[in-house]
Amino acid sequence: MITASFTIARGLGPLPRMLEAARGAPAVARVFHAEGVPIEIASNQHQKLPLRSLMALMERGAREVGDDLFGIALGGAMRPEDFGPFARYMLAARDVRSLLARSTRAITYHQSGTGFSIKVSNDLVWWGYRVVEPISIGRRDHIDHILKPMLNGLRRYLGDSWVPSRIEVEYGRPKWWRELEDVFRAQVFFDMPTNAVVFEKRLLDRLALRPIPLGQLITGRDLRQLVAERPPRTQAEAVREIIRLRLLDSIVDIDGAAILLGIGPRTLQRQLAGENYTYRELVEQTRMERALALLRETAEPVTAIALSLGYSEIASFSRAFQRWTGFAPSRYRCRSGP
Repeated sequence: MITASFTIARGLGPLPRMLEAARGAPAVARVFHAEGVPIEIASNQHQKLPLRSLMALMERGAREVGDDLFGIALGGAMRPEDFGPFARYMLAARDVRSLLARSTRAITYHQSGTGFSIKVSNDLVWWGYRVVEPISIGRRDHIDHILKPMLNGLRRYLGDSWVPSRIEVEYGRPKWWRELEDVFRAQVFFDMPTNAVVFEKRLLDRLALRPIPLGQLITGRDLRQLVAERPPRTQAEAVREIIRLRLLDSIVDIDGAAILLGIGPRTLQRQLAGENYTYRELVEQTRMERALALLRETAEPVTAIALSLGYSEIASFSRAFQRWTGFAPSRYRCRSGP
C-alpha cells in the first residue's frame, strides 16, 4: 500500500526563478528548507517527489512573495515543454477531443493521486482536474497552477482570443475573485464538485491551429521516458524515491523520510516489513545504485562521492562498496571507465 502521491520535479516549473526574482536567493532557500525538499531538485527535473511537497512549496512560495495569484502566475509562466513528454504527448493530438482523451490516459504516467476527466452534457463539455488525495496545504495554488496551462493547451486549437464558457473550482470564493475572472477571462464558479474548464461541445472537433515545432514533437524515446517516469506503485518504490530525493542533500535518516511521506517512522517500518523490506536495506540499495552511476559516469573524487551519499568517513563508504561489489571504489572505476 502506497501512502503518498508522487509527481515529477519538473512540475515546479519556474517556481525557484520566480521566488528569486521577487525576494532573492535567501527566499528560495527558506521555502525549500521549510518543506524539507533539497533545493538541488530544481536542477534534477527527472526526480520524483511527493505531490504534497510540490503543493506545499507553491503555497509557501505564494506566502513568501505575498501574491494570492501566485499559482496562476506560475502556471501561466510554464511552457508545454516544462511538463515534459506528458504534455508533448497531449499536444500532439489532432483535435480537441483527442487532446482531452490523451490527458486522461497520460496523467497516470506523470503523477499519482490526481486525474483528468471529461463530461459532456447537452451542449457543454467539462474538462475536469481533481486531486484525489486529501491534501489541504497548497491545494488552491496547485489548482490555479493547473487551470492556466489547461486553457493554454485548448488555445492551441481554438485560438489565443478564445475564452471558455466558464471556469469551475472546488474552493470557496476568495476576496480576490474578480482578479481571478480577469486572469481567466471568464466567469468563475466556486465550491463546485471539481475543477474544470467548461466550453461548447461543438469545439471538440477543432483541429490544432498551430503545428507543433519539430523540436517538440513526441518521439519513441519520449514515450519510453514517460513510462519510465511513472510514479511509484508500492511503498518500497516510494521510499526509494524519497531516499534518492534526500540524497541530493546527502541525508538518509528515516525520520525525515517519514515526514515527507506524511506518516510516522514506525508506520513506515511496518509498511516496509509488509513488503519484506527494511528501511536500511532500501538505503543501502539506493546508495549502491547512486555510487555505481557516479563512479561510471563522472570523474568526481571518491571522497566527494562518499560525502554526497551521506557517509561521514570515506573508510565506511569503501567498506560498504567492497561489500556490494567485491571491489574498492577506485578499482571499480578503473574497470568501468569514467
